[in-house]
Amino acid sequence: MSNAYMKPYVLLAVALLFNGVANVLMKAGMREPQAVPGLWGMVRHYLTSWPVMAGLFLFALNIIAYTQALAKLPLSVAYPIMVSLSGLIVILGSQLWFKESITWIQVMGFFLIIGGVICVAR
Repeated sequence: MSNAYMKPYVLLAVALLFNGVANVLMKAGMREPQAVPGLWGMVRHYLTSWPVMAGLFLFALNIIAYTQALAKLPLSVAYPIMVSLSGLIVILGSQLWFKESITWIQVMGFFLIIGGVICVAR
């Protein structure tokens, strides 16, 4: 594959990595207790929680990388790859950092997702 052909896929990989990690960071930031209830307490919590702020920053970088990838890739290819593989990052992050359990049915689902991504990307 030529370098010009690979660049949009590299951008898509960066975008999905940022998206997946951002979601894990947002969850980590929301596990911290909120001192003040209500709208302003929530805003204060968002602005003072480093995981939430880092997650928001990665979401912004995700948008930049994803839109650049979309300039060259068909949406019907980019979107399924973006959603499914960033979802896998979230699921793995959930197990590693939050000790959420993963059942054998979910593991089988992971393999189906990967198979679907391979079909879509061709």
